[in-house]
Amino acid sequence: MTSTLDGTILLPQKLFSAPLRRRLLHVNGIGSDAAKQLRDLNRLAELTATYPLEIRGIHNQTHGFQADLLESFLGKAELYHFWSQTPAPDPSKDRRYQYAKLLGQLVSKDLADDADILAIAQPSQIQQRPLEINRTADLTKLLDLSFLQKLSWWDFAQYLYGAFPAGAPRPTLRLAYEIVKGLQAGAELYLVAHSQGLIITALACHIVRQLLLPQTKWMETVHLIGYGPAIFFADLPPELQPRTILIQHRQDVVAETLSNLRNVDLWTSLQTQMEKAIHYADDLLKVLGQDSHHSASFYLGLQGSPSGQRSAELIQILLTQSWTATPSLAVLGGTRLILEV
Repeated sequence: MTSTLDGTILLPQKLFSAPLRRRLLHVNGIGSDAAKQLRDLNRLAELTATYPLEIRGIHNQTHGFQADLLESFLGKAELYHFWSQTPAPDPSKDRRYQYAKLLGQLVSKDLADDADILAIAQPSQIQQRPLEINRTADLTKLLDLSFLQKLSWWDFAQYLYGAFPAGAPRPTLRLAYEIVKGLQAGAELYLVAHSQGLIITALACHIVRQLLLPQTKWMETVHLIGYGPAIFFADLPPELQPRTILIQHRQDVVAETLSNLRNVDLWTSLQTQMEKAIHYADDLLKVLGQDSHHSASFYLGLQGSPSGQRSAELIQILLTQSWTATPSLAVLGGTRLILEV
């Protein structure tokens, strides 16, 4: 069976004939194939049946836990360089400019739901596609390239990804495209993401922000809901942070580990960090085998546990009630909600 291409749009079973003014864009996380994401999209449609949204899933293809974790490391490293506390780089070294240029070209087109966005966006000056991490052997090859540890982040990212976003470039660019198209349609946007999907979402929002500057009021029509989060609030554009609510179970070790990746010198010794990433993968995979608190099915209330049900009820409230008109929701913006056992 052929796997679904990275960045493909998936839709829930129940569709609405007329366009809706509220649009949900969903990105799946680590280890989630198309079947699992479709399950999640159908669950989100069920949770919002009383106040429906147009639901579109941006597929983040899995290549196995180790490869997905490495993509997450690379995406997190990229995000760190966008932190407001990080010294502003030379504009020529700020990769957001080239991402925004790509996005500007893409949004002038009407892309099919199954379009290969990298093939369409391929800049003429780039001869190779970005790094494709399809198997564990690719990680080993990467570790063998000892010269990479001497490169700056910009040179390293340029070497592996060219003009494309680091980590998971297809779903990142596709989500950025979908955000702009939603804004152009006048839709109120709900960005919903799990695990690594939040890294992709944060990168996409930075790209859209760069494209639309100096205008930032568009973020007032965006709501970001993350469960099993793999990011800090500092990973997001500043204007979007108060429009974001993260949901995490206290025993979600995977989310805790990914969220805490914030080493200033992450790439000064690249080979060592990659080896640590693989070590993390082995340990975290064992945790996942024993503990389901990081899975999307847990957060969407599909496992029947009381804390999972509370998470699903909270997500339902956030997707069906006005954040501004409901005082109890208005105060939750910019917070990470911790679920107890």
